[in-house]
Amino acid sequence: MKGRIVKATVIWLVTVFLALVCLRSGLTKLPGDSYWIRDFHRWNYPDWLRIAVAIVELAACLLLLIRRVASVGAALFIAVMLGAIYTHATHAEMSRLPFNVLLGTLSLFILVARARRVSLKS
Repeated sequence: MKGRIVKATVIWLVTVFLALVCLRSGLTKLPGDSYWIRDFHRWNYPDWLRIAVAIVELAACLLLLIRRVASVGAALFIAVMLGAIYTHATHAEMSRLPFNVLLGTLSLFILVARARRVSLKS
């Protein structure tokens, strides 16, 4: 019983952390924070991609907090982190990689922990 409580607590702590990261990241990208506009431009990405990433991050935030579909939110955030890892690796921004890898790993943990909760039945 105690082990189950600890496991559930760890899953929720990681989930809330990831949701807060998604929320902050999505909210700063959406209105056009000059930092993100500059970076997306420097990476030669179109502005609409910054907005799309922000929307995906905000959707991931919401989905992560709904236990039944948290794995879907985690999968969305894994996709974003894979894009971030690729971007930073191909633009020689190695100092930014560890945090993205950590977030991707934590998202994978939530994906696996919550995967059995998703049901596609009507």
